[in-house]
Amino acid sequence: MASDASRPDSPKVSAKSARAGVSGLLKGFVQHPIIVSRVVFTKVKSDPVRVAQAAADALPPRLRPMVGRVAWPAARRARLAARKLGMRMIKAPWNEAKEHWDAGRVSRAAEVLDAHAKYPFVKRRAAYYRGELAAISPDPIPPGPKVAVGERVEGRVLHCVTNALPYTQAGYTVRTHRIVTAQRALGLDPHVVTSWGWPMFQGHADATPYEEIDGTPYHRLLPDGHGEMPFEMRGRMVKGAESVTRLVAELRPQILHAATDHRNGSVAHAVRERTGTPFVYEVRGFLEETWASRDPVRVGSERHVLQREREAFLMREADAVVTLAETMATEIVERGVPRERVFLAPNAVDDTLLTAHYDGASFRSAMGIGADEIVVGSVSSIVAYEGFATLLRAAALLRDEGAPVRVLIVGDGTERDNLLAIVEDLGLKTAILPGRVGPDEALQAQEAIDIFVCPREDLRVCRLVTPLKPVEAMALGKPVVLSDLPALSELVGSDGAGLLVPPGDPAALAKAIAGLREDPARRAEMGEAGRAEVATKRTWSRVAETYRSLYRDLAER
Repeated sequence: MASDASRPDSPKVSAKSARAGVSGLLKGFVQHPIIVSRVVFTKVKSDPVRVAQAAADALPPRLRPMVGRVAWPAARRARLAARKLGMRMIKAPWNEAKEHWDAGRVSRAAEVLDAHAKYPFVKRRAAYYRGELAAISPDPIPPGPKVAVGERVEGRVLHCVTNALPYTQAGYTVRTHRIVTAQRALGLDPHVVTSWGWPMFQGHADATPYEEIDGTPYHRLLPDGHGEMPFEMRGRMVKGAESVTRLVAELRPQILHAATDHRNGSVAHAVRERTGTPFVYEVRGFLEETWASRDPVRVGSERHVLQREREAFLMREADAVVTLAETMATEIVERGVPRERVFLAPNAVDDTLLTAHYDGASFRSAMGIGADEIVVGSVSSIVAYEGFATLLRAAALLRDEGAPVRVLIVGDGTERDNLLAIVEDLGLKTAILPGRVGPDEALQAQEAIDIFVCPREDLRVCRLVTPLKPVEAMALGKPVVLSDLPALSELVGSDGAGLLVPPGDPAALAKAIAGLREDPARRAEMGEAGRAEVATKRTWSRVAETYRSLYRDLAER
C-alpha cells in the first residue's frame, strides 16, 4: 500500500530510466558476461519485445528511429509468429488458464495448460504457476544442514527484505531505510539483505553484491553464473535460504528481521532452523487481503486461503512479530499468535518533519491555485480502495451548496483514469490530479493542502492496515479527515487530531470539510493536536527504541 506519488511520471523520465538500465546491463556484461547472458536469455524467452524496446531506448536519439522502424517490429513479429501457431490451437485453454490464475485458482490454471505442454511456452507457464503455488504451500523450502555460527556480534541485525533503495523507491523501501537509519543512530548494527536475484532480474545487471547507503550495509544475493537460474518464486526462495545462511555464518548477527511478505518470512524461518538465529517477522500489511480486495471472486480462492495460512504459520513460528497498528495486532492474535509476542512499530516520520517547512505556496502557484483558496486532498497511490471518488463527489456537493473547495490528489495508480472521468462527468473544474511527482514535490504538495483527506473504502484491508501519508500530514500540522475505520481512527487518538466520517458517504464528508473550511482556528488546533500525536508516538527515533528493546530480550533468551 505504498504511495505512487513520488515515482517518475513522464515518458522522458521513463526513457532515461530505460537507458540507465541498459547501460547498467552493458556494464554488468563486461564484469560478469556469463551471469548477465543467462539473465538476458531468461528475459528474452519471457518477453523479447520488452527487451528490444529497452535496447532501443538506450541508443543515441539519432539511431532510435531506425531501431523503432526495424528491430522492435521485427522482434514483435518474431514473438507473435513463434506463438501464433501454438496459440491458434490453444487460445481457449490459454485464456481459461489465465482466468483461473487471476481468480486465484492456481492449481486449476496449471492443470488446464498441462494438456498442451508440448508447446514450450505453455509448459513454462504451467511450471511458473506450480512454482508460485509451491511458494505459498507448506514447507516451500526443504530442510538444510545445520550451520555453526561463531560468537554473535552484539547489536547486529540482518533485515531480510524484498527490495530496497536505491533501485526501488517506494513506501516499503523507504520504511526499511528509515528503520535501519534510526537503529544505527541508537547504536545498533543493522544490515539489509534483499531477495535472491534482485535487482539483476529487474535489469540492473551492474548491481554489486554490497553497497553502503547512509552508512548501512546493503547485501544483494546475485546469481553467480553456476547452477540453476530459477524463474519462479519457490526456486528463488530456496536459493535465497542457501545464500542468507552463508551470509549469517559470515556476519554472525544476533537477530534475523524479515519484513512481509511470506517469501522473506519463509527464507528467515529456514535460516533460523539452520543457524539457530532468532527470527522476527515484521507484518507491514496483509498482502493476500490487498490482492483479494481488487476482485470479490478472489476471496476464499486457493491462492487467498493458502497465502493467508502461510502468513499465519510464519507469524506463529516467529520468535516475535512486529506490526504497524493495534488493529493489525488484533488480526495477528486472531491468527494464533499470543498478544505478548506482538510488538508495535507504527508508520512514523523523521523527527525533523515536525519542524520542517516546505514551499507549498510555489506548488499551489504551479497548479494555478490561488493563495486564498481552500485546498482539500491527498498525496497517495490512486487505487480504488483509497476512496477518492467519494472525495470528488463531496466536492461537487460543496460546489452546489456555494462552498467550493479545490481538490488536489497527487499521485498515480490504476484508479486515476476513472477519477478523471468522474471529474469530467461532475464538471468539477476545481479538481487537480497532476499525477506522479518527485519526493521533494510530494512534500510541497502536502504543505499546499489545507485539509488532508483519507476517504478509504470500507474494505477488510482498509480496516486493518494504517497508511503513512496521513501521519506525514499530521506531522506537518495539517488537520485530517479520515474514514471511520479502525486502522484510521487509531491514527488520530483521542485528542482532537482529526475528524472521522462514515466511509463511502459523500454528504458526510462534505459536511465535515465545510465545517473546517469556515473555521481556520479549528483547523490550526487540529493540526497542532496531530503534530503532538505524531511527536509522542510516531517518530523513527521512538520506534527504534522499541526494536532495540525487543532485540535485547530475544538475544538474552
